[in-house]
Amino acid sequence: MESKVAKDTFNHRVFTVKSFSNDVSIKSQFQRQLWQAIDRINTLPIAAQLTPKTVPLHRVSTYNYVCYRSAIALKLSSAWQQTPLDIAHQLTAALLTLSQESADAIGINFTVEVLPPGWIIFRLSDRALAIYLQWCFKITPFPSVPENYLNEKLQKKGGAGDREKQQQNQLNSDKIFPVQYIHARCCSLLRLADEQGLIQVLITIIFPNPIPWVEVARESDRESVHLRLTHPAEWELIVQLLDLLDVMSASDCQRWVKQGLAVSEAYEQFDKSCRIWGEVKIHDLPLAQARLGLIGVTQVVLRSLLEKLGVSAPRAL
Repeated sequence: MESKVAKDTFNHRVFTVKSFSNDVSIKSQFQRQLWQAIDRINTLPIAAQLTPKTVPLHRVSTYNYVCYRSAIALKLSSAWQQTPLDIAHQLTAALLTLSQESADAIGINFTVEVLPPGWIIFRLSDRALAIYLQWCFKITPFPSVPENYLNEKLQKKGGAGDREKQQQNQLNSDKIFPVQYIHARCCSLLRLADEQGLIQVLITIIFPNPIPWVEVARESDRESVHLRLTHPAEWELIVQLLDLLDVMSASDCQRWVKQGLAVSEAYEQFDKSCRIWGEVKIHDLPLAQARLGLIGVTQVVLRSLLEKLGVSAPRAL
């Protein structure tokens, strides 16, 4: 007899981030929430061996919404002597408790689902993604670092001779230049938009605040919120930016550069496909401002990447 499919959904629960910092990765925040939930419900050795960054969690490729999936319940099943599905239900209940206890914290709404055989699915609403994109403007600059920062970082990874030279060559100026170019391009477009009165820029966009990321409509007795940025090129740039923030929070500089280049390529396609001036500016100013907001987020994130790598973030080329 086929078993009944178990599924729990907690709609619009609050996922909290207690303060703004350089680590604004969505992935790392969900990992931290899961790690706290594990600690809350079980004290077996396997729980003590885990750290937030070792909690398995991956972004799922989707269109028009952000979704992360964790296999942590499957990983814990053997040690806890419980089915993955039971563990997943316990963890989602603990997540709900943690959210309710996080008073005085700024939060974004998300849904949690448990799917067989024990997957835990996190999904951000359009409003939550808009809040998160707005948060990205508050990523603080990294302090100045020596020009040889990259070489020092690579040396600490071990190895010498040809291997070290090969790693250094992978991170030379030619490799980084596309990221620097896109950063400068973003700065140039933001200055132009400021001059034309579409936005106001002071280091980053300060008006409109917040950016009109979403459209809000009334559908009978309920409010409907939809992200304005629905073009495939817009969405690809958003998810590549999220992935860059994720890898910058947890991996080495080799992956930072690779993902930075992926953002640069996504931006090039966005720039070709999504107009801001002309008809869009005249007939749909909020969309033009939302696209400028995405350019602003790209500039801030790439600036952070370049500063973290210890190379210049030019505002013009």
